[in-house]
Amino acid sequence: MKKAVYFSGIFLLVGFNAIAQTDVTNQSILYINSGTDTFYINGGFTNASTASFTNNGRFYLKENFINNQPSMAVGTGELYLNGTANQSITTTSGSPFYKLTINKPSGLTTLSSVITVNQTLNLTAGNISIANYDLTIANSGTISNANAASYIIATGTGAVNQQVAAAGSKLFPVGTSAAYTPATIALTAGSTTDLFSMRMLTSFYSQGTTGTPLISNAVNATWMIAETVAGGSDASITCQWPLSLELPSFDRDFSRVAHYTSGAWEYGFVNIPASGSNPYTVTRSGLTGFSPYGVSMFMTVLPVSLLKISGKNNGNENLIHWSTITETNSDYFSIEASLNGTDFTEAGRVKATGNSNGLHNYNFVHREIGNNSFYYRIKQVDIDGRATYSNVVRIEVVGFRLAALYPNPVKNKTTISFSLKNTSLVVAHITNASGLLVYKYSEQYDKGNRFMNLDLSMLPAGNYMLRLTDDRGNKQTFRFSKTN
Repeated sequence: MKKAVYFSGIFLLVGFNAIAQTDVTNQSILYINSGTDTFYINGGFTNASTASFTNNGRFYLKENFINNQPSMAVGTGELYLNGTANQSITTTSGSPFYKLTINKPSGLTTLSSVITVNQTLNLTAGNISIANYDLTIANSGTISNANAASYIIATGTGAVNQQVAAAGSKLFPVGTSAAYTPATIALTAGSTTDLFSMRMLTSFYSQGTTGTPLISNAVNATWMIAETVAGGSDASITCQWPLSLELPSFDRDFSRVAHYTSGAWEYGFVNIPASGSNPYTVTRSGLTGFSPYGVSMFMTVLPVSLLKISGKNNGNENLIHWSTITETNSDYFSIEASLNGTDFTEAGRVKATGNSNGLHNYNFVHREIGNNSFYYRIKQVDIDGRATYSNVVRIEVVGFRLAALYPNPVKNKTTISFSLKNTSLVVAHITNASGLLVYKYSEQYDKGNRFMNLDLSMLPAGNYMLRLTDDRGNKQTFRFSKTN
């Protein structure tokens, strides 16, 4: 059973240890004397609004920290969160911490208010999620020991704030709940010292913070970077990411640190091969503006927002469909086909709308495909020759054409008619309403229009499903009823 302890007098503490699960509330004056003194609570701590709390020692806490005192003394001590369950920190804006250490073998620390750390934020073990609250490190403060197992999750509206001095640099050990994605900001000697903030988005978006999330050719994250006073900065930004965040077709040898500015992604002038071996880093210098940053390949986001393509087989031809939601100076679409999914050739072209901000649908018919199943992709080409590709889809040929079952309902015998494109062994499976196999029949058929005659007089009345399968895996299903 959890106990509660209330300090209602003046307490000068040189040591306190709440061994049982205990919540402590300070309602008067609580003073931890010096750095050699410790205060252990195996529960939560609340400092009342009318109370006074000064920590000059080491304050160990297993559960939540709540300070309601309008201006809690900074002291020279350390708040040490080491519980195994989730813990939260709530304090008033005029009450910074001197040292804050996260050393949790399990569970997450979450901010429930803005906080400031004057001296050291020590990330020994476990993550701290700042959610929608800013975490500010004072100008003389530092963040230590951050790594892939202990960092700041910053995917809400709250940001990590640190001052970066001219000719200096600061690591912002931020990440998402899934990955550690720190970034370093370094300023040249001629820059102006400024306060920078950083938080993360969990995707790389076509329009910076909005639009369509990219599905290829980039790292699946966005670093939201801002400075307090615009201008006066000449910065280098180094972004880090793990292999798990790389989207399909991203090539680290052709990395760019992309900057979303003036309504478009700006990629710099040269490729910057990434360094490292999971995690990887890339650095871009000469940056003077701050907003969304991402890691991608050159021109990953083009003036056309292309939606996924789809298609279906219709006998000896395939129907391909795709859509766009925005177009700027788009010239045409090249429909590329492949038998093996690797070697593509152009099957045809469709003229683009050119410039639009609404949904536009496009279609293409690939004729005379024979008995082949094809892979397709759409190559969008801009008027200046820049190009990007859609996702790849595969369209299978229809194995059974003109298939039908009659009569339905079935009394004794039924006939299945179908047309085969290739000679094949055709197998009929019949299952009852419970999904149990009750009948199976197979026969070799030549290509062309064929008939399968089945005697089902032994089946009881009820509802059934018949599935035809050829030796290429093509299927056709029918639902039918059996009467007596």
